[in-house]
Amino acid sequence: MALTAADNIKGASKDEIKRASRVSEKELQELIKKGYLETIKTRGRIVKYRTTESGREYCAREAKNLKLLKYLKAKQVSNTVFLNALKSAYMNLVRTSPIAPYVKVSDLRARLKVELGIEDNEFDKRIIELNSSNPYDIQLHIGSGEPHEGVKTARGVYHYVIIK
Repeated sequence: MALTAADNIKGASKDEIKRASRVSEKELQELIKKGYLETIKTRGRIVKYRTTESGREYCAREAKNLKLLKYLKAKQVSNTVFLNALKSAYMNLVRTSPIAPYVKVSDLRARLKVELGIEDNEFDKRIIELNSSNPYDIQLHIGSGEPHEGVKTARGVYHYVIIK
């Protein structure tokens, strides 16, 4: 995406590239280092960046595996769609949960990851936001398990959830 954002004769500023492609400073510097982006200088100062021919060739050759295109693959899901899918998945999982009304966060995350096409960190961020905004309806509970299976917050790692 960064290479696409800067692929014009005038180039693009660092902020424009970051905003359009969601790349970090480190990823941007890596593209420059590899020669996929060139600098455009005005009065000795770097003001813009432009995609090089090797950058275009790289995009064409590696488009499926290009790390920066992971953002295009990630499906954008509205809060309403996420909440409805969360409640539906919870209702399905609570039926088979051995500790009902608790459901393992890892099971719920795996279900929504497949159903909505979202990443683990997106699920974690959204369920924490929902819990913060309405702790009665979305209740996170501490339990036992591996840290990577739960939702990590400032208060600790939560492994179970109740949704009302």
